[in-house]
Amino acid sequence: MKNRQALILLFSANAISGFAQGVSMLAIPWYFARQDLSSQFNLIFGFVTFATVFWGLYAGAMVDRFPRKSLFLGTNLVEGLILIFVAMIGWQNGGLPTGLVILVFATTVFGYRMHYPNLYAFAQEITPPAYYTKVTSYIEIVGQATNVLAGAFAVVLLEGIDYEGNWWLLGKFNFVIEPWKIYEIFTLDAATYFISVILIAFIKYMPDKKFEVEKGKLLNRLKTGFQFLIQNPIILLFGFFSHSIFVIMLVSLFAVMPMYITNYLQAGGQVFGTMEVLYGLGALSAGIFISRLTQHITKTKAIIALMLLTTIILALCMVIKSVPFYFLVGLTIGFTNAGTRVLRVSYLFNHIPNQVIGRVNSIFSLLNIIMRGIFVMIFSLQFFSRDTNIIYAYAIMASLTFVSGLVLWKYYKKITTYQQPRQSL
Repeated sequence: MKNRQALILLFSANAISGFAQGVSMLAIPWYFARQDLSSQFNLIFGFVTFATVFWGLYAGAMVDRFPRKSLFLGTNLVEGLILIFVAMIGWQNGGLPTGLVILVFATTVFGYRMHYPNLYAFAQEITPPAYYTKVTSYIEIVGQATNVLAGAFAVVLLEGIDYEGNWWLLGKFNFVIEPWKIYEIFTLDAATYFISVILIAFIKYMPDKKFEVEKGKLLNRLKTGFQFLIQNPIILLFGFFSHSIFVIMLVSLFAVMPMYITNYLQAGGQVFGTMEVLYGLGALSAGIFISRLTQHITKTKAIIALMLLTTIILALCMVIKSVPFYFLVGLTIGFTNAGTRVLRVSYLFNHIPNQVIGRVNSIFSLLNIIMRGIFVMIFSLQFFSRDTNIIYAYAIMASLTFVSGLVLWKYYKKITTYQQPRQSL
């Protein structure tokens, strides 16, 4: 493949910055959970999520308007500068006010809204159609391998290590790593953004497909993305409902898991960090094996099966109170979310022209944000933070994946027989 080196550099930059992002985005909700402020954080998370609604649409329009490499350089540089500014204040004062911790969280969330539409649009732009499934699998493998490392690292940084051993080669020893301060984690995060900027600057590529960039007013360009989905309602239906596992995974990670671990399982930060590792391991295995597992069934049927499995495992969280079982939940949802995402993106690559994919993905992201925001706001109610009431959040999330699977099953034939989108953009 002629752009292989460009893809390697792109994946490397994504992995390096994603590693430290993963540590930070685990550290922030746990930072609030340790202060018994999870409900307040969920409320803030909901507001930040809703605040990205219009930004996501604008980001999608920018992805289709400007060179994707330039956008990667700009976003990584801006995010790195914000994080290093916050980290320097932390080093100077020996701590950070809550507002600056939220600023880092919001910066990262806003960055995601630009990063992922740009990543997929760039990958589609430089990849021949025959390699779509393989490249989306590689994106998942690299990203989730990074998450595994980030989760393992987060366990160490959030809780520290104090281990006494007695090995016949070393004799008695005491291995100690002190827990990192939140601003120290942000310093690491900032450094990786700047490394990513350097790697992206070296990317050279020839587009696999050329298209005429749509210029003009922002509203007119956004309108084109909406028109495409109105003219192709099956793409809209598939893109929306196939995203449900991703919705519940993010809601669970940031809004539900900290309370479930502390209130229901009565466990500590090691479980929280380990869950991120297991999410990553499950997702990594999906990236490696999902294309082989789906050779004899359609993408849609495989997605429906993954949604059914997710529904079952979420429902069991209500009745099984066990840390080992919760680890199994992490592995399973990691697998089902990543497997669905690989199949979903491959399907969309084949049915959405590259000149509008940024805007179309931003619309799907908008719908996803609204869904997540609604769930986060619901789970920020005091009811869910009382005693073990957080288990009912899993009943609600299981209902979402179950309904989504039913909708995809109902329209299964139309989705699988759909060939080419209309070109009247």
